[in-house]
Amino acid sequence: MINEHSTENEVLIEGCIKGDRQYQILLFRKYKNTVYSLIYKTLGSSYDVDDIIQQVFIRIFNSLKKFKGLSSLDTWVYRITTKVCIDQLRKKYRKRQISIINSSETIDNSFPSERSPLKEQEHQELRQQIENGLNKLSIEKRLVVSMFEMEGFSLQDIAKILKKPIGTVKSRLFHGRKELAQHLRNFIEE
Repeated sequence: MINEHSTENEVLIEGCIKGDRQYQILLFRKYKNTVYSLIYKTLGSSYDVDDIIQQVFIRIFNSLKKFKGLSSLDTWVYRITTKVCIDQLRKKYRKRQISIINSSETIDNSFPSERSPLKEQEHQELRQQIENGLNKLSIEKRLVVSMFEMEGFSLQDIAKILKKPIGTVKSRLFHGRKELAQHLRNFIEE
């Protein structure tokens, strides 16, 4: 029940549960960019990100009645997004490409005149090798590496989102980084 002590998220959740379109739009706007970023960095451009965003929000709206508030709404939304991404990855027979340097592309593209064609080619080759290396990781390692290195989540947040012990998250990050470094070492030595 909404009262003067209700938090913004409680009001938002209750409005969505009641089917109020305005609250659903507010929830969507609040989390759309976050969901998009996590989907894109986890699955890459080979998936229809807009369709997956729609799947995530359908699942969120259908599950809001079950939200108990044991974690933050942010963590809960990330958890649902992660589950939808894992479902998408499991549906495919082969692993898909991950675009990882989305935010650095903005920076890189803002200074095109400062980079020589040779440096640009080297940068593109390195980006491709990082993507190839990430594609070789298991789904679990790829998610943890992406969330930690590209999204900036703490290990504790990743553990909450994935509902895994912190030791498991640390292990996946360690081994994922190690495998990625080995792939990049092989590329550099070529």
